[in-house]
Amino acid sequence: MMKVLAIDDEPLALKQVVAYIQRIPFLQLVGQCLSAIEAQTVLRTQEPDLIFCDINMPDLNGLDFVRGLSAAASSTETGHVPLVIFTTAYSEYAIEGFKVEAVDYLLKPFSFSEFRQAVERARSRRDIMLQAAAHQAESQNSASPSTDADTLFVRADHTTIAIPLPSIRYIQGMSEYLRIYTSIRPRPIITLLTMKSMEERLPSDRFLRIHRSSIVALNCISEVSRSRLVLNDGTELSVGDNYRPALEEWVAQHIMAKR
Repeated sequence: MMKVLAIDDEPLALKQVVAYIQRIPFLQLVGQCLSAIEAQTVLRTQEPDLIFCDINMPDLNGLDFVRGLSAAASSTETGHVPLVIFTTAYSEYAIEGFKVEAVDYLLKPFSFSEFRQAVERARSRRDIMLQAAAHQAESQNSASPSTDADTLFVRADHTTIAIPLPSIRYIQGMSEYLRIYTSIRPRPIITLLTMKSMEERLPSDRFLRIHRSSIVALNCISEVSRSRLVLNDGTELSVGDNYRPALEEWVAQHIMAKR
């Protein structure tokens, strides 16, 4: 079951989202708000797993509201940060929406089928995060501590962060910086490193560079085509021409053929 909060300043739009939520058995509506300010009050008593949030709202827009979720979570005992699906009539917000790591971006008017697909992506990401958290807890409780070889240490925001290698899903380069996407953090870790140095640090039997600006964890791959691949949380990544042969070789080694 996923607890859900819906936010939209348009009553009819909010009613539609609520109706869609109620059609999906594993969603539990814990609040519906006509403003982000009202939603902040709900968050003090509820910990939703997923938020459907409009963007263009008065007083506090959806983007600023979502940016504040991590800061708000840091002041709570659990540090819980909900997943977010944006619902808006304005396509120009799409890039900003994905910059704050939204699971999906639904452009109004959207169908129930589109809504359901977005929810499935959110459920998949939530399940992966829960599995990673369980794995991390199991590792911490184990009598044998993890070795340095299974942990990546990077500098980010003037601190050193330890990242378990099994938690890394993919890495993307942006100029001199890298975004490290993991299953144990709702936001990517941004660090000042090159793709080359990262590629050399990661074990080649678990990670593969598929583009000049992308490295992927092999156990997270769900689908592969000539020009792209899809991870098991629905993330799509481009495959560069220079890196395609290595990916095809890996696929060939793992594909099941009729005997």
